[in-house]
Parts: sequence; C-alpha cells; structure tokens
Amino acid sequence: MLIPLATTTAAIAFLAPQDATDNSRPRLTPEQAALAAAVSPARAEEHLRILTQVPHMAGTPADKETALYVQRVLDEAGFDTRLEEYLVYLPYPVDVRLELTHPVPQELDLREQPFAWQADTLAKNPEFTTFNGYSASATVDAEVVYAFYGEKANFDWLASQGVDVTGKICLIRYGRVFRGLKVREAAARGAAGVLLYSEPDDDGYPNGDVYPGGPFRPRSGVQRGSIMYISEIVGDPLTPGVAATADAERLTREQATWLPSIPCIPISWGNALRIFEELGGQNVPADWQGGCPTTYHTGPGPVRVKMSVEMDEQLRPIWNVIGSLRTEQTSDKFVLVGNHRDAWVYGAIDPSSGTAASLEAMRSLGQLVADGWHPRIEIRYASWDAEEQGLIGSTEHAEQHREDLQLNCLAYFNCDSAVSGPNFSASSTPELVDILTYVAARTTTHDGQARILERWAPDGSPPPIGNLGSGSDYTAFLCHLGIPALNVSSGGGHGLYHSMFDNFEAVSTHIDPGFEIHAAMARFLALAVHHFASASVPPIDLAAIGPYLETCAETLVGLGDEPRSALLAAIERFRVAADRARATEEMMIAMHGAFLDEVGLPGRAWYRNLLVAPGLDLGYGATVMPGIAEALADSCAGTPILVAGDCECSGENRDW
Repeated sequence: MLIPLATTTAAIAFLAPQDATDNSRPRLTPEQAALAAAVSPARAEEHLRILTQVPHMAGTPADKETALYVQRVLDEAGFDTRLEEYLVYLPYPVDVRLELTHPVPQELDLREQPFAWQADTLAKNPEFTTFNGYSASATVDAEVVYAFYGEKANFDWLASQGVDVTGKICLIRYGRVFRGLKVREAAARGAAGVLLYSEPDDDGYPNGDVYPGGPFRPRSGVQRGSIMYISEIVGDPLTPGVAATADAERLTREQATWLPSIPCIPISWGNALRIFEELGGQNVPADWQGGCPTTYHTGPGPVRVKMSVEMDEQLRPIWNVIGSLRTEQTSDKFVLVGNHRDAWVYGAIDPSSGTAASLEAMRSLGQLVADGWHPRIEIRYASWDAEEQGLIGSTEHAEQHREDLQLNCLAYFNCDSAVSGPNFSASSTPELVDILTYVAARTTTHDGQARILERWAPDGSPPPIGNLGSGSDYTAFLCHLGIPALNVSSGGGHGLYHSMFDNFEAVSTHIDPGFEIHAAMARFLALAVHHFASASVPPIDLAAIGPYLETCAETLVGLGDEPRSALLAAIERFRVAADRARATEEMMIAMHGAFLDEVGLPGRAWYRNLLVAPGLDLGYGATVMPGIAEALADSCAGTPILVAGDCECSGENRDW
C-alpha cells in the first residue's frame, strides 16, 4: 500500500506566478542555466562505456579499476578525493551445479549464453558463474516443489493442499518480495534448498523482444543477487553496527542468523522449463501459472534435482570513493550524493547509468565552482562498493562516520540505476518532497519538449512520490541514522536486471541510444544539489512530517479507537510545534535523532528509525511506523499491514 507523502501547496503548484515565462515554466537563474548547459550526453556515454568494459564484481581487481576511474574524474572536476577501504565478508563461488537426477538424468547449463562480442570480452575477463550472494555451501538431491513467489501465504496454501516441502527443493519465481526472504521462508518451512527462476511473464518474451533484439530477458538470462535477509540488517554481515575495518571484531557465519542456512541457485526460465516439464502433483491455481510453455504443477516429484553450491568464504577488500567540493566560504555542513559502482557482471543500467549521470552532474558543479560559484554548504559525492552483496560500502561508511554524519550531513541524495527508460520516478522522505518538485519543474526532459514535472505530474496533480524502504544505499543513512533521503531514477520495462545482458550495447541500442536520458538525469541531479547547497537555509520542510504522520496513523489497521486518538493527539502536538518553529540547520540536525530508538526495532536492532523501515517480510517495500504496524500485524496473525513500495520482479527502482 502506498502511503501518500505530504506536500505543500507550493510544492504541488507547478510554479510561482512571478517566476512564470511563456508556457508557464519557471525561468532558470543564470547559474542554473549554466549548470544545465554544461551537461554533455557524449561525456555520460563515455563514462558508461569505460565503466562497463569488463565484469567488475565487488572486491575484484576490475572493481578497483572502476574506483580509480571515478576518482580521476572527480579530481579533474575539482573535488578533493580519497579511497576508503574496508575488509568485508564476501564469498565468491567456487563451483555451482544443477542436474536432473530423475526421471531422466541431465546436467543443466547454468551459464548465460553470450553473444559474439561478449564471448571475446569474457574470454579475457571471465565473469563469475551465476550464483546468489551468501548462499550456504551444500549439496542436495531431492524432489522439487513449486512454491510460486515464496511468500508465507504461498507456503500456507501448499500446506493446505497436503504438499509438504520438508526436505524438498523449492522452485520459486522472482518477484513481490526480496529474494533473500523467499529463501528465509523456505528454510523456515523445512526446505533443503531453493532454485530462484526468472518468470518470462514478468520480464521475458511476453513483454516484448528479448535481447539482443530487444531489452527483455532471453531464455538463458539469469537474475543474480544477494540473499542476505536485508529486512533484519544490511552491511557487512559479520560486523553489525560497527565498521568492517581490518581489526574489527567479527561474528562467525553461524552467529550471523541473517545469512541463509540452505543453498540457493538462480536459474533461467529455460532451465525452469525443464523442471516444470517433469514436475507432477496437482495443477496450480490459475494465477500461479506462468509463461513457460507447459502446464505448471505443484510437485513434489517425480522429478528430482541435485544442486551443489561451493563458496570460497573469505574476507576481501572493497573500495569507496569519497569526494568533497567546497571553497573557503563553505560551511562544514554538507549534502551527500551517492550511488554504487560494483556490478554482478557489466552493470550498464545497474549501477553504471547512475554513476555516469552522477559523474556528469558532479563535473558540471565543479565547473560552476571554477567559474566563481561558492556553495554555502559542502557537496560530497560517494561511489559506494559492494552494494550488490548487501549495501555494504555505504553501510560501513555510515557506521564508521556516524558522528560526523549525524552532526553535519543535512540530506542524502541517491541515484542508483538512473536510466532504464524514459519515465522519471522518485521516492523520498516527506521533508524533501519540495526539492523534487522544484527541480522537476526546472529540468528539461530528454526529448527537449517539456519539463520533467509536466510528464511526471500532468495537469498540476501531486507527483507520485514513493516511500523509501530498502534496496539501495540510502538505507543506512535513513533507517540507521535518521538522515532525510531521496532516490531518483528514470525507468522503463526491461529484463536485463542482474544479468550479463545488462551491458553497454544493450543501453546504447535499446534503452538510451543518444544518452539524452542520462543527460536529463545528470541535469536533474546537478540542479537539485545546486538548489540545496545554495539556499541560505537548506530546503528541508520539517512541517511536512506532521501531515505525513497523520496519514500513516489513519491507515493503521487494527489500532483501537483510544490508542489511535492518543497517537493522533501526539502527532498534532508535533505538527503545531513544527509549523511554529523557525527552521534552522541546528533544528534540522536535531531532527535526525528525534525518531531514532537506540535499542532498535524489535527483533532487528540495526534498524532504528521509528518512522520507516523495510517491511519485515518484504525486504524492499517500506513499512511506515514499523514498530506499531508490526505489533498489530502480529496480533492479527501475520496480516501484512501498512506497507508501501514496489517489488523486484522487473528490477525497477530497486537494486540488488
């Protein structure tokens, strides 16, 4: 359920009349105009080409080369830069295999089938075999049960039909909830292993031409991804709450209960089809049937498969790049802009489109400073590492620099998978909504025919701004430190997510041939940072929190009249105080801790923000007022309550 974010009248209005020009569009200031004009699609294209030349998973030499490239670009733009290294638990696959053992023995090829140019690249820089990050190492030979999306309700239905998953291997399709939580639920039900497959109905041929003829997932396409239980914790799984420095105290894997206890392998729909063709049991409900050209059954058996996963469990270095842009007139307060750099393979959309757009935005801001602009607050840019494995680089930075961030960081702007299509979207905490609408009204669309706000929120309607849960690098800043955050992207349907087909050729051919969408996202990000860093008082609307809380409280299901009245009365007192207060930087900083609980949420102490957290059984989507909502959910026998956000089935707006 999407909880609408509070917006002020000024934010909803397209522009103030005194700013209007022809066609009722706001004029840009000379600095804004110069900033927008400095952005170059060709430079964004060059960034993407260089960043995606070879596979560069976190912790590899190729990954470090991308860090050095980002550092060079920032140095040339006038930033002071440094590399920040952490030593994190980062298992790599040694051997991953899958074979049918009954009724007809057959080894299934887990590799994605590369095209000619990829085969040449991969011969020199081989990618890792398809695998799920943090899978347990084990070999399992068992019957198969199809468990749909792997949600609690799906397993409950199987049990109601007499289908026992104990000791079985569960075949589960991607989508709806985070992949790690599917594995957690299967393990809790006694399953011995999990196969996660990409359903063609979600992102394959029923949606359009498959790669290389189009942007949708081909028969051999596989979605890799981490299966750490991210609704319980993110970051290095062995150093919860503290930075993963070389001398940090570490848990054992067995103590890290947020890591899976059973093996899991991601597979293509082509391999899933072979299993479905042999799977018996009853016919599935109509909505469980997918696009593989055969009738789906529940199992168990008669088909058996043998899955083998062997992981090399080591600590490995990762590298964040941190850059600072300031002059002698700049204060110690700062806005932090970030996106990650590591990828499962080439990572052209995810994450390198975000890096390309962000680097071009930072270069333009650096040019403005060289031309005489003095940002009132510091602009920091971070290129995070190991996001794909569990938001590791950003989380370790947040844990190590907690005091500086809570005292000086006014907001965090995230731009991860910036370009997968032409449709602008954003999620935000309520106090940053005005920034999104202000900048969207001043940023020209990729085709030059409109401003982003005209397409995003036609007819002056409120823009559809979502809630932040988890799934990208804003998580540590928002959910652990309480810092306001926003995330922006430009999306469209595709099936390239976390596969080897998410590459430069696919982006330059099918997603953004002229790199004008990349340029539009760079302009948006540059204008947003300039607006924030120029204001005499940062544009953080504390008064927007009260109406948002009221909406959240009214939506709570199962809350009695008396506690609801008490909650609404407390929110009203907060709203009145916020309306009367004169917003200062000191007050904004104080708000960082106002909704944090040092003890953390019940059962997941790392999450400390009482206003928002990823849904305990969702992973990506947000639960607002999670302490109350989850207590009510428990009292309602597990009924999901007050959730917001979208799912991972198409890879849109969510990462890893």
